[in-house]
Amino acid sequence: MSYERPQELLKPVRRRFITLTFTIALLLELLPLPVGSTRWLPDVVAILILHWAINQPRRIGVGMAFLIGLITDVATAGLFGQHALAYSITAYLVQLRQRQLVMFNLGQQALVILALLQANQVIMVLVRLASGAAFIGWGYFLPPLVGALLWPLLNKLLLLPYRHHSV
Repeated sequence: MSYERPQELLKPVRRRFITLTFTIALLLELLPLPVGSTRWLPDVVAILILHWAINQPRRIGVGMAFLIGLITDVATAGLFGQHALAYSITAYLVQLRQRQLVMFNLGQQALVILALLQANQVIMVLVRLASGAAFIGWGYFLPPLVGALLWPLLNKLLLLPYRHHSV
């Protein structure tokens, strides 16, 4: 008779670490990249918001997602409020089912992350269209696929410092 191994208990996550991850993500957004490379790069800030909203729902919720979105709008000189709206809606969607998402394996979580990142992109396209901008193209919906593929690796890396290491 085989029993499933229980989920590992993690050490508490420090606010400084969460702040550091968002600072690094915002700096990545500001890096000058070659033309065309941004067509496949996922929104790292959105992925981090989803990760921390799933794993630390008391620290990163709708309000923090909105604030981080406003900071992202200012940092990227985008349409003010588009990231804030998209991030807060996707953080809300995560909070609706957070207890279930924690129990999913990384493959199932990656599928949910794909849907949430696609919703994030749709919201940003709708905001741009409402402001009078032209449709950016269907290639705009490719980065969420890359983000979902990177989800298991990113999840493992961000939780690595908080695992109990037995000596």
